[in-house]
Amino acid sequence: MSVSRDNLLLLILADLRRYVVFVVLAIVILLSAFYNIYITHETRKLVTEKDQLSQQKDNLNIEWQNLLIEEHTLDEHSRIRRIATKRLSMAQPTKNNSVLVEIP
Repeated sequence: MSVSRDNLLLLILADLRRYVVFVVLAIVILLSAFYNIYITHETRKLVTEKDQLSQQKDNLNIEWQNLLIEEHTLDEHSRIRRIATKRLSMAQPTKNNSVLVEIP
């Protein structure tokens, strides 16, 4: 039994030596296939990350626009108050000079 195993091993090694070009090409093709799988996975992962970052950028832009609108609105109120105080000599009403009118 041991002799046939040794002979079989020698036959396999002899075949590998005879077809070394094909064996090397097969190994190169397998390595290329695995590298292709790895690169495809990394590309998909990066595309997903890019999409998430793009969505985050859009959300931040929307929030920035809302903050600009809010700032403009607040600035407009203070501008009106400043003009009313300086140019028109208006003041904020107090409880003493306010009149409550009831509708029957």
